[in-house]
Amino acid sequence: PTKLDTRYFGELLADVYRKNCDIHSCISEHVAKIRGRKHELDPSIDYKKEEVEELLPKGATELTKQQIRYLLQVRPRPPEPAPPSLVSVDNLLLLLLLLLLQTRLTADRSMRLLLSTFSSLREELLHMSEDLRVEKEGLERDLSFKADQARQYDGLLEAVRENNRQLQLAGQSSSSTLQIKTDELSRQYRDQLAAMREEKDREIQRLRTQVTTIQTDTSRSSADRSLQLRISELLATLEQRQTTISRQEGGDPEADAGEKRQLQERHQDHHHQEVRSRRRPQRRRSHLEPLLLSCCRYRNQYPILGLLSDDYQVTSPVKEAKTIVIERTG
Repeated sequence: PTKLDTRYFGELLADVYRKNCDIHSCISEHVAKIRGRKHELDPSIDYKKEEVEELLPKGATELTKQQIRYLLQVRPRPPEPAPPSLVSVDNLLLLLLLLLLQTRLTADRSMRLLLSTFSSLREELLHMSEDLRVEKEGLERDLSFKADQARQYDGLLEAVRENNRQLQLAGQSSSSTLQIKTDELSRQYRDQLAAMREEKDREIQRLRTQVTTIQTDTSRSSADRSLQLRISELLATLEQRQTTISRQEGGDPEADAGEKRQLQERHQDHHHQEVRSRRRPQRRRSHLEPLLLSCCRYRNQYPILGLLSDDYQVTSPVKEAKTIVIERTG
């Protein structure tokens, strides 16, 4: 193509500008993904169009402005005719200058965006590092506390194991001593039990002896009471006989003969009762109940007995009285 073809140079510069804008858009997208801060105030505003309008020269003709808008792919406000294919050298230089300025402005914007993004990332990284440092310190404190607890638990476990081992050794060493003490206690218990049994046996024997003594005393007192009753009966009979004798001294032979017969009959009856009582079989008694046999012999001689026989010799009224008690356990 011709060297002064404005279309060739304009398209070349427009392609450079578009690539620069694409780079800026790519940077903006990536910054938005990493949540970077942008310096653009409102994304809905077309800043490229305003910047192009600001870059247009003040004294340029409308034809030159249309050519610049066309090359930068900015639609004109009112519809205008197509740009001519050739421009002057001054307009070409002006267009190149504008494109270079806009490219530099886009590059500066991209640089500011990158710097702002890196600054925000740096701040976030600083905050994150501070949080991580605080969390690390907390974790280190927790780890130190847990380590201290683990050491304490290990010490306690070791102490418990040592105590168990010592207890096992002490139990093994004292097993023989414990057996000896157990045998000694058993022997003492058996001795105490035997002593208590002997004491109880002696107590039982003493109680049996007391019971036997009480029964013997009771039997003796019964025998004494029987003897007293018998003596009372004999005294009453003696008085009766004395009365009879005194009455006979007045002289009544038939009454004396009747009295003799009555005395003989009573004497014979009493003799037969004693014989029958001696011949009567004794009932069985327990080994603890004593058997008491009382034999009473009365040798009292009275004057009235002289009526029974002619050879009766009068002696003292009471010669001898004896009571024989025979004790036997059945």
